[in-house]
Amino acid sequence: MKANLLKATVSDLASLPLGTTSDRFREMQAGKLISKGEPGRYGGVTMTNSDRVNALLACTFDPPRGETRVAYIKRFRRFELSFAAYNPLRSKLSSEDNARAAFQFVERIGIKFDDLGHALDGIVGSMRTSAFTAWEAGIAANVAVDFYGDHSIVLMVDRPQTNNSAIFRFEPVKASSAESAIERIVRLNRIVFDRLAVNETAPDQN
Repeated sequence: MKANLLKATVSDLASLPLGTTSDRFREMQAGKLISKGEPGRYGGVTMTNSDRVNALLACTFDPPRGETRVAYIKRFRRFELSFAAYNPLRSKLSSEDNARAAFQFVERIGIKFDDLGHALDGIVGSMRTSAFTAWEAGIAANVAVDFYGDHSIVLMVDRPQTNNSAIFRFEPVKASSAESAIERIVRLNRIVFDRLAVNETAPDQN
């Protein structure tokens, strides 16, 4: 996927005008969160997993007053894994064994849990390389990411037909104790990652 297709894809997913998407795209490039190619017909670079995720986040969320969009997305990406559970909490398993089972459930997908950014990049990457499809093995699976304001993010992977699922929660290192009066929850469904993983073949898509 080159820059133009990514802009069009994110614009559609986030229901933003293409001009607004392009402005935010340039802002992310200036902050080195999206790759920048060279001028010319064939100067476009293939967007990395991180480029695609960052473009989506930049067009889905608005930073609070006083914080730049680049800083806001960087903060999201640094959220650390704070909790993991499998299908759901199984009473016969210790919390450590339950977390281990959650990681084993998604091991073949190839998601890295260093932080939220790596996890989201990994989902896109697994779909670009067909690792996610191979893991499904013909049994449809769902993946969703819930953003609870800007203080807690939950990644869910489940196979409804077999009643297997895992959840992973990410939070900032220094979580705020203040409770929001109104909390908005945003969910990214599987179709988001499916579309971010698309690669076009046309040579002039730069």
